[in-house]
Amino acid sequence: MSGLQQVGDGVWAFLRTPGGWGEANTGLVVAPGTASLVVDTAWDVGVARRIAEAQAPLVADAPITEAVNTHSDGDHWWGNDSLPAGTRITTSTAALEGMREDLPPRALTALASTGSVLGRLPGPIGAAGAYTARVRGDARFPRRTPRMPDHTFDTATTLEVGGRTVELERLGPCHTAGDLVARIADAGVVFTGDLLFIGSTPILWHGPLDNWLSALDRLLAWDAAVYVPGHGPLCGTAEIRTLRNYWLWLRDAAAEQHRTGTGLLPAARALVRSPEFTQWRHWESPERLVLSLSTLFDQWNGKPPGPPTVVRRATAFAVAETLLREGALNS
Repeated sequence: MSGLQQVGDGVWAFLRTPGGWGEANTGLVVAPGTASLVVDTAWDVGVARRIAEAQAPLVADAPITEAVNTHSDGDHWWGNDSLPAGTRITTSTAALEGMREDLPPRALTALASTGSVLGRLPGPIGAAGAYTARVRGDARFPRRTPRMPDHTFDTATTLEVGGRTVELERLGPCHTAGDLVARIADAGVVFTGDLLFIGSTPILWHGPLDNWLSALDRLLAWDAAVYVPGHGPLCGTAEIRTLRNYWLWLRDAAAEQHRTGTGLLPAARALVRSPEFTQWRHWESPERLVLSLSTLFDQWNGKPPGPPTVVRRATAFAVAETLLREGALNS
């Protein structure tokens, strides 16, 4: 179910299922009569406007004074200009660095538009271009780089919102360098950013994977009533364990492919055709397995964890599109 949903006492989530590229969830914490806090914003300017309009009745007597961006991917912060001008925006120090270093909206718009044309070409260049266009979909990005956070922390901090406490904890680097979670203990709700993809194939952009496994253990230890993932529907601990099992399988299966010197495309083909993959084949964008596989191979080849280079990202995009064109993921 998509749209604005109450998930706890004074806590709402705007869900965008099934949670594919750019379909990121956002959140709202309200202290009635005093103040409110927003968790993440949408990269599509029209969607960001609709979310703000849906939230307006809830914040009429509790203006938005605080916001949190869970990490540096544009689909979680490119809508920051939809926030009231006086809102303080918080993220981790590492996430802010990632925002400054990543491609701005205008550049991704240009790449996706070019990719739509290049996608008609055969071979890796055409495949990479087509997949870049697929990532954008029909989203309309802001024309300029939106407001960046103006408040950062390194490992953990708390925000007071009208007497309510929102705990922030950086659990990255995992998906990205600065992944953080927002816990509203009095409501039993945790906003996890992209540490949780539920029913949607996760992406290990940065790593190391062991950090992500530890982060999932941290989430499980809280045993919250509701977890709001970065992508996909609301979940509990069972779904977190399923995600953890996916990572364990991918780690071990990919390691076997790497040990035998198999290249990225044949390794990806072998993994998606394996019987073990059947239980995750129905997840949104299952070809994104390739993106994580690329990160794992890169690190097993001796490179330190870090954001993907342009070459690595383009190579992984080409392989992902090739799998789709081959029909390797058809059930």
